[in-house]
Amino acid sequence: MTTAFSYLQKAGGLESEKDYPYIGRDSTCKFDKSKIVAQVNNFSVVSVNEDQIAANLVKHGPLAIGINAVFMQTYIGGVSCPYICGRHLDHGVLLVGYGSAGYAPIRFKEKPYWIIKNSWGENWGENGYYKICRGPHVQNKCGVDSMVSTVTAIHTSKKEYNMY
Repeated sequence: MTTAFSYLQKAGGLESEKDYPYIGRDSTCKFDKSKIVAQVNNFSVVSVNEDQIAANLVKHGPLAIGINAVFMQTYIGGVSCPYICGRHLDHGVLLVGYGSAGYAPIRFKEKPYWIIKNSWGENWGENGYYKICRGPHVQNKCGVDSMVSTVTAIHTSKKEYNMY
């Protein structure tokens, strides 16, 4: 995530999804600086300690995180708490909250969880959100605590846009 934020600072900003849609294949970059809607002003890495992450979430608002998205692809609701999930990060999402007890179907009990906003639309997961277990017995499930950043962005346009 920090590499992406550094790039956005050097490039000058980010276009809206409407102006530069995801196409799912390699091609030449067609970035247009005249269509920038947001700029990364500053970012910092947050400690991988769950208590520190929660404190930063309360203090700064949503946090950018990396996650191993393998179990997100089959998520339909509840608290996801797979027994085995790699920590190879392959997807960027937004950590927006946490809860103390939600039902985890695979564990047949309540577990504390993180609330994640995904970029796959409102028809995925729980209206575009994903819950993944957290806590001392499952720390860093799917790498969720491995790469956490707080970002300060500046909106440069009054255009309507969807960043996430």
